[in-house]
Amino acid sequence: MTTVGGTEQNSVAARRATRKQLVLAVCCISQFMVILDLSIVNVALPNIQEGLRFSSADLQWVVDAYAIAFAGFLMLAGRAADLFGQRRTFALALFTFALASLIGGTAPTSGVLILARALQGLGGAGMAACSLAIITATFAAGPERHRAIALWAAMNGAGGAAGVLFGGVITDVLSWRWVLLINVPIGLAAAAVAAAVVAERRAGERRSFDLLGALFLTSGLLVVTYGGVTAGSDGWGSASALVPIAIGNVLLALFPLVERRAPAPLVPPKALTPQLRAVNGIVLLFSAAIFPMWFVSSLYLQQVLDLSPLSTGLVFLPMALVIFACASQAGKLSIRAGVRPVLGGGLIMMAVGMLLLSRIGSGGSAVQYVMLPGVLTAMGIGFSIVPSTIAATQSAGAEQAGLASGFVNTARQAGGGLGLAILISIATQYTSHRIGDGQAVSPALTEGFRIAYLIAAGLAATAALLTFAFLPRTAAAEPAVVRRRLAPAAIAILAVFLAVDLGVPRSHAAAIGRYTTKGAMSFVSAPGLHPPKLQLQLPAPAGHALPGYVMVANLYDLNRPKMVGQSGPLILDGNLQPVWFRPAPIDRVAGNLHEQTYDGRPVLTWWQGDVTPTGLINSGEELVVDNRYRPVATLKGKDGWVITLHSMVIQGHVAWVTANKNVTANLSRFGGVSQGVFVDSAAQKYDLRTGRLLYTWRATDHIPKSDSHTQPPPNGFPWDAYHINSIDLAPGGRVLVSMRNTWAGYLIDPGSGRIVWQLGGRHSSFDIPTEAHFQWQHDLELDSSSVVSLFDNHCCEITGAGQYLAAKAPSRGLVLRLDPARQSATKLAEYSHGTTFKSQYMGDVQNLPNGDVFLGWGQVPYLSAFTKEGKLLFDGAFPEPDITYRAYVQRWVGRPLDRPRGAARVHGGRTTVYASWNGATEVASWRVLAPAVVAVHKKTRFETPIRVDRNLGWARIQALDAAGRVIGTSKPFPSQPQNGARG
Repeated sequence: MTTVGGTEQNSVAARRATRKQLVLAVCCISQFMVILDLSIVNVALPNIQEGLRFSSADLQWVVDAYAIAFAGFLMLAGRAADLFGQRRTFALALFTFALASLIGGTAPTSGVLILARALQGLGGAGMAACSLAIITATFAAGPERHRAIALWAAMNGAGGAAGVLFGGVITDVLSWRWVLLINVPIGLAAAAVAAAVVAERRAGERRSFDLLGALFLTSGLLVVTYGGVTAGSDGWGSASALVPIAIGNVLLALFPLVERRAPAPLVPPKALTPQLRAVNGIVLLFSAAIFPMWFVSSLYLQQVLDLSPLSTGLVFLPMALVIFACASQAGKLSIRAGVRPVLGGGLIMMAVGMLLLSRIGSGGSAVQYVMLPGVLTAMGIGFSIVPSTIAATQSAGAEQAGLASGFVNTARQAGGGLGLAILISIATQYTSHRIGDGQAVSPALTEGFRIAYLIAAGLAATAALLTFAFLPRTAAAEPAVVRRRLAPAAIAILAVFLAVDLGVPRSHAAAIGRYTTKGAMSFVSAPGLHPPKLQLQLPAPAGHALPGYVMVANLYDLNRPKMVGQSGPLILDGNLQPVWFRPAPIDRVAGNLHEQTYDGRPVLTWWQGDVTPTGLINSGEELVVDNRYRPVATLKGKDGWVITLHSMVIQGHVAWVTANKNVTANLSRFGGVSQGVFVDSAAQKYDLRTGRLLYTWRATDHIPKSDSHTQPPPNGFPWDAYHINSIDLAPGGRVLVSMRNTWAGYLIDPGSGRIVWQLGGRHSSFDIPTEAHFQWQHDLELDSSSVVSLFDNHCCEITGAGQYLAAKAPSRGLVLRLDPARQSATKLAEYSHGTTFKSQYMGDVQNLPNGDVFLGWGQVPYLSAFTKEGKLLFDGAFPEPDITYRAYVQRWVGRPLDRPRGAARVHGGRTTVYASWNGATEVASWRVLAPAVVAVHKKTRFETPIRVDRNLGWARIQALDAAGRVIGTSKPFPSQPQNGARG
């Protein structure tokens, strides 16, 4: 029978348990938010820069302001919780964090956002220090506290991994502002819960506050952290890094002297127990490995394996779940086996996992190279964070819980910040050196990342050695039976991961020219050809037929690499049926097919090479063939320059091309790193007969990098500051070039190299009305001495991950009249396909001989013709995700050297003959011989099917021109049974 008193006791116990659960929940949510906000904004930085007009140099302060304030105030926040009360300090910190998030999420200017991020860091420091102190004080020593600390510590790993995933999702679905605004309701709710359920605890006696000690400690930490952050960009030998680091260390060295004289020291000498010193050193070391691991893995997945930020987050998701699962069990293991073996075993797992991560390749599977070794590393993280936190807090009294929390959090943050700065600096310096020596970007980045992983593995291994050397055994907590089970289990886990990682062959990058035949064309008579099947959306009306063939080159969408059909130059008729197609090799793609005149003869020119999803061009060449499709010239870059796909213009026997070269440079004043790499962009002139380089006009010699609207990457990934994407020859020997990333065109005088005028960009020579503003443009051409046309993408900045930011307006063709005397430009015409056409890159505008205008929409897979007044006449579409860099309408007469191709298939006693002649433009009809004439049929498309009511045995076909003359005869071919349908 239950008594009234017993019922009341049960009710009180239930309420106490509920209160503890709420305390744990709010502390875990708080820590998750703190760590999440250290990484979540990284994904949104390009959107933030575009939204608030950040300079590249100032943009990094969105991250650094938070990190510096967070690290600098951790110790002070922890001690403030002890002296002024945990509930008051914690609730105030949560409210400050929420308020700062609101200010940042609604910031009208870049300066307001930076200040808000610093205030967020201050609030985050209070949240991190108080939440651990509250857990230590709320839960009884032993299993209960260990389980609570395990869940709290799990938030550290889960928050870091979730930052990349959530940042990508929120930025894609909502906007960058919600990366901050999402904290507001959570922070305010958490503050309200904290005020209601957290008990107010402070030091037993009211003491004076050690203001001088707080100033020395906080200032020292702030200045040292600032120096470490600056060293990551400016270099460790720079005065901007060394001076603050030296000043900060002096302040920290004076701090003990100040404390000796303080009546109530901020850090009592007895608080720094030998165990706390040892644990803080261990935490500092393995944090210096963990923080760079997330950052390096993110860069590797995006810059080398070409994953989007969202896909990168999904790779990290299993790792975050493993951290949470292992951390939740680490507290129980620490109770049964003791802190020392659990922490040591976790650090060994972490070290081995990072060693396996160092086996990354310059292309291949993200699962093999990052996810699988990352899961082992994540297990190590889960089994390290929890016991190290337990060890740091278990020797602290209730009055010093906040101080102990401040110590371990400071060690974690300081170690992470220093490790990130040092390891990324080393990896970047090595990568930049290799790229400067001419190594391809992906292998150079991979080698740099390997070095960072190896150093991180060494740091984790050193932390493991210190654990076994300096942390005490707890004999009662380490029964022999537990030790005997724990060691074999850890060895078995390591053996499994080592066997899988070392036993499975290394994967390699898929060929960039990979394709599917689903949705592509296939031919019985030409089985090796698989061009894309374009759809005619709107045929040209009578009287407005296209005055020539459509010239395109099938290319992959950089965001969706696999193509439909093969890449290659492709000529189409007015019904978008193939006329000529030449597949590119599987390891290359083609672009920019164009009919030109070379030494008085008509030729076809196109580019062929290796372009990555991030937009970097590793290799490339320009090909020239005559009207018989014989090679006339092949042009490759000289002196380290790589010819890009953007433009080639022939004048006599000379060709002007666009070219890039990766150059090492100090990019710190532009927001990059001191040992950085930028893409120098040039317009070059070559002799087509000899391939000799005659002239180079380098953008960097004439245009400051600060004119760029792009931001440097945070490592050695090349910064594409200029991006010359078109060349047009102007009267008087001048050359007009377009630069996508400065939003400008430049008329240059090759003789002197000077810029005659600039259209658009930060220093335009012309006043341009708002309706004529253009951004990220392509294909700038002089239609006359005072009229220019261009393709105004109005979209988008590309990040180092190959991700494009949102467009600000639809793409369009644009025609402007220039008045150099008045320095003004006016809009003459624009050609638009509505608000849905927002081409992220590529595109062109062509004025046709009949007065119409033809547009290739670049990344939007359409081709369109308009009247001069802007009425849509013709529309065609590639199968998604295929695109073409440019699309032209040009006359062409092709007379291939090879023979027509024929094939015969028999089904039900009837024969179908398939006739084709790749590239022959003068074929009007086909004649079938077996051996006499058995059929004549008008040519209907690339491959014409001709039905014959009998089995032919062996047959040949003849191509006839419009006058009935034979212009080509195939080899004999046999009739074969029908074994499949044509595509």
